[in-house]
Amino acid sequence: MASKRQLLLQYVTAILLIFLLTWHLVIRVPALRGVGSFMETLSPNLVYGEISGYGILLLIFAYSVLLHGFNGLRTVLLEWTNGKYNKTITAIIVILFIVFAYLATLTVVGTAPPS
Repeated sequence: MASKRQLLLQYVTAILLIFLLTWHLVIRVPALRGVGSFMETLSPNLVYGEISGYGILLLIFAYSVLLHGFNGLRTVLLEWTNGKYNKTITAIIVILFIVFAYLATLTVVGTAPPS
């Protein structure tokens, strides 16, 4: 059974994801971006503009996805094992979160302008 802290984390990240996913999908609407098709919203110049303009929102989105997913996975694994490997499962989940959060950060921070 998930603790109150785990449930609160799931609820908070779920609410964040609803808003951030909606925002992320809305910025792919061609008419709002001044282009003719969905594929044009993925042009390097537009994507770089989004990263440089909304990088913090993209990172919050990525971190929310990771927290929500890994916290849910941890809860499922602990239920399957009856909490037997709590410390091991938690350590693995934390390590995975750190690795993927690092990769997400590198993607946003390390994106160079298109040539």
